[in-house]
Amino acid sequence: MIPTITPEQITAFREKGYFVLENVFTREEMETLGGLIEAHHWQHEQRLKEVGTEGISRAGEISFTAFLAEQDEGIRRFVLRPEFVHIATTLLGPDVDLYWNQSVFKGPDGSAQFPWHQDDGYTPVTPSPYLTLWLAINDATPENGCISVLPGSHKGGLRPHQQTPLGLACHSLDDPDQGVMVPVRAGSMAAFQSLTVHKSGVNRSQGFRKAYVIQYSQAGLRNAVTGERIENRIALARGGQAVSA
Repeated sequence: MIPTITPEQITAFREKGYFVLENVFTREEMETLGGLIEAHHWQHEQRLKEVGTEGISRAGEISFTAFLAEQDEGIRRFVLRPEFVHIATTLLGPDVDLYWNQSVFKGPDGSAQFPWHQDDGYTPVTPSPYLTLWLAINDATPENGCISVLPGSHKGGLRPHQQTPLGLACHSLDDPDQGVMVPVRAGSMAAFQSLTVHKSGVNRSQGFRKAYVIQYSQAGLRNAVTGERIENRIALARGGQAVSA
């Protein structure tokens, strides 16, 4: 279903740095997508069991499986759906590419929060910000580690980040301001700017919290440090119209 993006949501995106799009996809569609993603996730999880850690992934705790659309034709078709063309062109403009995509599975009974960070903190790019769509494959709740955001944090630009055992951090988990939780039902998604500071909580449930993070950028993206063009991206829209898959 093509979602309606209201003026209030656009204002929230500009002023608060995020908003939630409810029920863009059905639970049945999420079950289908989840099946495609899990085939790649469990291969990654098997590697993690052998090596323990890989980047910021931790065996049995949290697993990031990237470049799914580039590897799987079914997932590629999903990220090119009309829903994403509409959302991305509304928020970014007429010429949009897929920048990054990865599943994030957080295991049960975890003990650590994923630290506060900005997506731009990992690779600063220009033009910035780009768009992160945090799609819930199953319900993301306070119990199983939904994301939290610091409203308005994007307005301060890119913050200094420090390395931690679980990735980069730009805001303390001990700071009195721990933002607002953003629970997201299956098939719904949080839309936020790549400069919006966010984290995810501890999964205290008995099952996996499953999300698919899809990031779109304006076409012609470059590394903000080196100036080099970022190649090998999947084109989503040109002139506000879908690019043929």
